[in-house]
Amino acid sequence: MKTSRLQQTLGWAVTGFASISTAQFTFSPGPTYSIGIPSDSAISSSSTGPLYFQLQAPTSYQWVGLGIGSQMAGATIFVMYADGNGNITLSGRRATGEFEPRADSTLQAGLQLLEGTGIVNGMMVANVRCTTCTLDSDKTSSDSPWIAAWSIGSAIDSTSTSATLRQHSGGNRVQAQVDLSRASISSDANPFVSSTTPDATNTGSSSPTTASTSKPTTGSGSNGHGSDDGDGDDDSDGGPRNNGNGNGSNSGISFGGSSFQAITDYQKAHGIVMGVVVVLLFPFGAIFVRMGGSGIVHGILQVLSLCALLVGLGLGVRLADLRNISISETHPLCGIIIAGLFLIQPVFGLIHHIQYKRNLSRAGVSHLHIWYGRALMILAIVNGGMGLRLANNSRNGKIAYAVVAGVVGLAYLVVCVLKRKGSGRGLAGGSGRGVGWRKEEVAGGSGHGSGGEGHPLPAYAGAPMEGHYGDGRGGGRGENVVFK
Repeated sequence: MKTSRLQQTLGWAVTGFASISTAQFTFSPGPTYSIGIPSDSAISSSSTGPLYFQLQAPTSYQWVGLGIGSQMAGATIFVMYADGNGNITLSGRRATGEFEPRADSTLQAGLQLLEGTGIVNGMMVANVRCTTCTLDSDKTSSDSPWIAAWSIGSAIDSTSTSATLRQHSGGNRVQAQVDLSRASISSDANPFVSSTTPDATNTGSSSPTTASTSKPTTGSGSNGHGSDDGDGDDDSDGGPRNNGNGNGSNSGISFGGSSFQAITDYQKAHGIVMGVVVVLLFPFGAIFVRMGGSGIVHGILQVLSLCALLVGLGLGVRLADLRNISISETHPLCGIIIAGLFLIQPVFGLIHHIQYKRNLSRAGVSHLHIWYGRALMILAIVNGGMGLRLANNSRNGKIAYAVVAGVVGLAYLVVCVLKRKGSGRGLAGGSGRGVGWRKEEVAGGSGHGSGGEGHPLPAYAGAPMEGHYGDGRGGGRGENVVFK
């Protein structure tokens, strides 16, 4: 009996030691991710070495990604999706910012799909050995930075490693600081076979295949996390989960998301502010004065809109910093230039205002002010469309933006045409009054200081656009003009 108990105790000890020495680190923020690093691997932030990882998710997931790095910019990313033939495709990619990462042939060459990989019982599983990977930390770091993201939806069904990926929602991504000391495995061999294929008869050795194809095994995978929550979006609302090497604790990993959430918040704020300013506020100010609004009020409205534009620009600059987007990219570069050009427009408007008060007629600066403003509004709207593209906005969002911009542009065009026609009829009538001028009786005569009939006079502050921007011609000779 004593011998039996001793043998049993030694057996437990050996089993426990084997479990500790070969245990990969696992966490489940939605899909399930596992990481294993051979104890003799040379992998670090500056050198490559063997690295094992596993991706698991139900087939309701469109794609599942795991990345090495603290943010997308510069991260090494691995993406798993269905290949359409009952297997999975694993794509090695490099990310340069908060947009779709690009396939990397050098990284792909070092990826091997191991035994246990495939689609079994509604579960996608990728057991991977990477020899072209580096870390963003030491292999024993207690806070190694990793990222993960996923999207739920219809299968991609592609064997191409450069297949297009739908952008994930804001809730379908996490940043994690992983304690890699818990991911150490004793040997350079597939550590996932026993857990992924419990019914298989293999001995644990890996049988690598090319990384873009796989062979499903007869074993059944298990997950328990990451199913769609049925709320109509593509996220799972359960939040990040972690099993800490199977011990059920939350030790060994911490989840962050402040920068991800900040990106989402800044992106929404920048898009809303700029969209409202360039599609609604600036055009409204222009339409307002064309319809007879006060030139002074017009100026105030446009200056306030300009202030809002600068706020939107600041949000955009901060967003570019968070997303690691270069200012030399088309959208941010054009946005900065256009905003700078908008700053000049009030100067033209003020000069036009002073000149018109003095001469009651248009000058070259008047035409410059009008057409310069129109050109800037068009450029700003076009650049807004490029911004939607950079943000990977939905097709419906892009359509809505185009429709609203088109309707507002058409309204402005109609107002301009109608006011021009009205101006033509007023001048043809020979009344001597500019369109919208307020009649004002003025003492004075024919211009020689003696009596004479009064003449209609322009009232700048109350005049519509054709009075404000009109040619200033009045009927009669020698009238004494008083500007009010």
